[in-house]
Amino acid sequence: MNAQQQAIRPWHRSIIAMFALLGPAGMSLLVRLPEIKNLLGVSTSQLGLLLFSGAVGSICALTITGRIVARFGTKPPMMIGFYIVALGLIGQTLGALNQSWITFGLMIFITGFGYGIADVPINVDGSTIETKLGRSVLPRMHAAYSVGALAGSGLGTICIALNISLLMQILVLCTLMMAMPIIVFRFVPAHTAQDLHHRDEAAAKPEKVNLFKDPRIVLLGVGILCITLAEGAANDWLALSVVEGYNESPANAGIAFAVFNLSMTITRFFGGSISDHFGRRHTVQAMALTGAIGLLFVIFGPSVIFAWIGAALWGIGAALGFPLFISEAGEGENAARKVTLVTTFGYFAFLVGPPSLGFIAQAIGLLPMLFIVAALLLVAVGVARVMSNRKL
Repeated sequence: MNAQQQAIRPWHRSIIAMFALLGPAGMSLLVRLPEIKNLLGVSTSQLGLLLFSGAVGSICALTITGRIVARFGTKPPMMIGFYIVALGLIGQTLGALNQSWITFGLMIFITGFGYGIADVPINVDGSTIETKLGRSVLPRMHAAYSVGALAGSGLGTICIALNISLLMQILVLCTLMMAMPIIVFRFVPAHTAQDLHHRDEAAAKPEKVNLFKDPRIVLLGVGILCITLAEGAANDWLALSVVEGYNESPANAGIAFAVFNLSMTITRFFGGSISDHFGRRHTVQAMALTGAIGLLFVIFGPSVIFAWIGAALWGIGAALGFPLFISEAGEGENAARKVTLVTTFGYFAFLVGPPSLGFIAQAIGLLPMLFIVAALLLVAVGVARVMSNRKL
């Protein structure tokens, strides 16, 4: 390891830790949604609309995060985003306990806004670290997020089993979340991705570039949209597809969903080494194709075992698209703005994808609807051709 790599090791570890602690508190709250639904006294559709406000908050944040990063660097919004998320989650809990759906919905919007503020700079830092190290590290960072999210869901389940109050659970996890920026503050450098003219006012202001006129960046956005929608489709519809399409028990459907998440986490953990060996383009193409094959297993499988196998392949297909498309967007000039734009495509997929697929499934059935998800992964195979295939 050379001197530069040794020098950025604390920064690298800090960003991995922040990825890992971004998810547990929020996921532990999602596990207790049935309890929250009862506290608020709302219907399933009304709860869905309240949750929808979180995605709207994220999109609103993404419209300004690129400019914030360009002016102040990644460090301030990354740190502040953690506190917004934590305070939003505490606010959601208090809103639910006070049976105020208005407070709950507002706090979900604020939480989503916080995730949007934190998500771009943390990915820009990960992409910058990749460039300095000369190897792919974003997939493993996203694996850390997946592990944290799984830990959060497990802790939420344990708290339910032990009858630990929702407020106590969220306060403890959000306190850990708010401690993280304090712990890593001195290890995260200032001015990353900050425009030069904001650091030196005497310098000429760089010309604004309309990234929508760059077909390569737009295609990267389309690719991340397809991959993210495939991931979101599994989160929302995989278990129900197994129950209704195979006439299986919720327990067997839960196994399929667990297999999907485990497969995705393992793939992300080793994804950096795979990408360095085969190149980003070939890695995304091979895995998206694998995911499409997995969906065919789920659609045509004669037994639930095929659904489990298909879920594993589907997880592989959805695992690396987001970090690798972000890595590709984060290279060169205007890194923060390009990452923001590409990330917005991904959030848009989470925003409109699940309800759109739900309407389609209502018309044609859950398993036939999965053909659309498979087709989207094949689109990702095609647009990945704009990616570099440099091997490290």
